Amino acid sequence: MSLTSRALRSGDEYLAAAVHSAAPPAQRDSLEALLFATPKRKRQFGAAIYTPASLLEALASDDDPRVRLRVAGNPSAPARALSRLLQGEGACAVTAAVAAHTNAEPEILARLQGSASSEARLALCGNRNTPPATLCALVRGASLSEMKALAGNPNATIEILQELWRNGDLYLRAEVAAHPSAGAVLIDEALRSPEPLIRRKVAANPALAVGLIETLLDDPEGSVRAAAVRSLTPDRPVPNRLASDPCPKVRRAEARYFGLKPELAMRLASDRDHWVRRWLARNPWAPDFVLRKLAADEEVEVRRGVSRNRSCSADLVKQLALDPSAWVRAGVALRDDVPDEILQEFGKERDVDVVSAVGRNARTSKALLVRIAQHDNADVRRSVVLNRKAPREALAPLFEDPYPMNRALLARHPNLSPKDLESMLTDPEPQVRFTAATSLVKRLCSN
Repeated sequence: MSLTSRALRSGDEYLAAAVHSAAPPAQRDSLEALLFATPKRKRQFGAAIYTPASLLEALASDDDPRVRLRVAGNPSAPARALSRLLQGEGACAVTAAVAAHTNAEPEILARLQGSASSEARLALCGNRNTPPATLCALVRGASLSEMKALAGNPNATIEILQELWRNGDLYLRAEVAAHPSAGAVLIDEALRSPEPLIRRKVAANPALAVGLIETLLDDPEGSVRAAAVRSLTPDRPVPNRLASDPCPKVRRAEARYFGLKPELAMRLASDRDHWVRRWLARNPWAPDFVLRKLAADEEVEVRRGVSRNRSCSADLVKQLALDPSAWVRAGVALRDDVPDEILQEFGKERDVDVVSAVGRNARTSKALLVRIAQHDNADVRRSVVLNRKAPREALAPLFEDPYPMNRALLARHPNLSPKDLESMLTDPEPQVRFTAATSLVKRLCSN
């Protein structure tokens, strides 16, 4: 029996929804009759993020304005569905939702330029897909809210930004200063501004010249210096003097900086601010002797950071595997270079964080994964489901998992066979049946 026929005979709307996109045109009408049998069901599928694009396209032409509004607000709605929504008589709320939708194509948004709705105008100003020509038309007579949305739009032109700078308040100018298209004239004005907010924003501008970034490292305002440090590239070392900067934001930014010099890293490793040490512990540029110092830090989160650092040496990994904190040991268990013998020992632990980390590790043995899949904790069992390398033998005990979420996630696993997925089509949980059917359709369509 084909999946489509099975859906129609069983009357299972979730199975019908999953197969709709792959069904022949002649059978889609029958599926839609089942799926759209009641207004409530249509509204349900119109709003659900898991609804296939083909169904949302069909619902976009529905006579019920409540259904169309739900489709317009659905983040999964494809561009074709959004275009259909504008072909009929659309309410202002539908137009505004389409104007704000991330899947709306530039051509669709350009058609909404003359909308009288203030909600639609604001949405167009902020939509990253709105074309520059439409933004230029919107800037004329724009409200303060619309101007702030325009200032954050990556498609805003230098002419738009100049207009916003001339007519904006402090906060609007700050957003303009951060825009990559601001241009040399506006950036120069921002650098000379007496307002720290504007200087901080321009320091974060990705188009700012390296020389100007280095100038801002000496700004009297700590937040500006911190923003300048975050904008530096690894080929431009942070000056050593900043390791003693009185502003903790600056030192935290330095601790995250790729390209950190060893002497600066050593000074930061003794910083009184534990957030500085936590960021440094995660930094792959931190030298080995610094990581060894941080591995003995009194703060658990600092040691955890070292355990997740990809530059952590093999002997230091073994040291951290004996850490008294289970959270640190769990960090070690997640590493793709952790020795097999350590994974085996961790698998005997009682702490759920450690055992879950072992379950998610792609290098964990099949025998150990089979054991973890039968753990009495649902979160621990889920770790095996989330392990994309888990073999089918380890996944088998989870077909009868009492927690529906685990079974739904299991239906997405690449190591299940089509026969496994077919067996899940009778699961009592609708979301499991839908996910299994969706996975099965993808398999069949890719063959």
